[in-house]
Amino acid sequence: MEAIVVGEEQRNAWEEFVLECPRSIAWQSYDWSKVLRKNYDLDFYPIAAVEGGRIHGVLPLYRMKGGLLSKEKLISVPFAVAGGIACESEDAARLLFEKAVSFSGNTTGPGITLKHYKHSFNAGLRTDDNYYNRELRLSSGSQTILGALDQENRTRIEEAENYGLKLEFPSDDISGFCRLLFRYNHMMGIPCVSSRWIRDLIDFGMYSLALAKIGTTIFAGTLVKEFKDTVSFPFTSIPDLSPQSTAAAYGLYWKLIERFSEEGKEIFHSGRIPETGGVPAFRLGWGGIKYKYFYQYWPPTETRTEYSSKRGSKRKLLENFWKKMPAVMARAIGPNIVERFP
Repeated sequence: MEAIVVGEEQRNAWEEFVLECPRSIAWQSYDWSKVLRKNYDLDFYPIAAVEGGRIHGVLPLYRMKGGLLSKEKLISVPFAVAGGIACESEDAARLLFEKAVSFSGNTTGPGITLKHYKHSFNAGLRTDDNYYNRELRLSSGSQTILGALDQENRTRIEEAENYGLKLEFPSDDISGFCRLLFRYNHMMGIPCVSSRWIRDLIDFGMYSLALAKIGTTIFAGTLVKEFKDTVSFPFTSIPDLSPQSTAAAYGLYWKLIERFSEEGKEIFHSGRIPETGGVPAFRLGWGGIKYKYFYQYWPPTETRTEYSSKRGSKRKLLENFWKKMPAVMARAIGPNIVERFP
């Protein structure tokens, strides 16, 4: 077995492995590189462990080029919650990691970040395990799921029904969602991705869009990510923190969960949540089994981790500063800030 960088001609074999491997996740897809390369200045190294013409493991590695305020780095996968190694054996994992280290020049070149989910690679790496995801089984049926939800969630879902909330899915109102997303992020003190990024995610078929409306007004929106038998709802946004908008977010989640349960999806992912909390209440209380993310760093002397760079003591100060920034300025420079934290 050997680790090699595969070409576009082996894309189908790569995709087939990702779809069949139990440890794989959506962002290990070869096609994710197309969206990234259109929007960001990076190089893609699709490393595969192969033997006898067959793929036994993959590591989609990206080189993020440094700039004035950022260092060059190797990462799997940037601008996604997870990536890293997906393989059938420890031998394959070792070969993939060694190949990645060769790209970094051992300890002299750019550091390596591997974003693993559910499993970690045992190679003496520095590990940040401050985030988790919950996997809610959808196969038990919507009524069983509803009965197991937190009381707060059930109350908000009922309120949304009383408001006459309607689901629009899939929606083609990308412009409307982008306005909502920016408004929500600015309100929460978070730099927002560009509208082009959202549009490309949808146009490339990586995500779809769902909106919750009362009458003709959007009260909540989210992207929808489907992969294998799972589904998740990233970038969920509401226009304000009013009871009506908050209920709409719960209602949007519930209507989508109901729909995907009926369609035969097996798992709803809560999405990445810090162990310390600090996420909107509508993302909590849905139940499910808790699994860790393991963000791993080479060399192990690396001190800057995902959690320390995004959830440190300065976060509240930065959020307050961003909320006060004029919307025109926040819209213009937000995507540049996002790019610094892949």
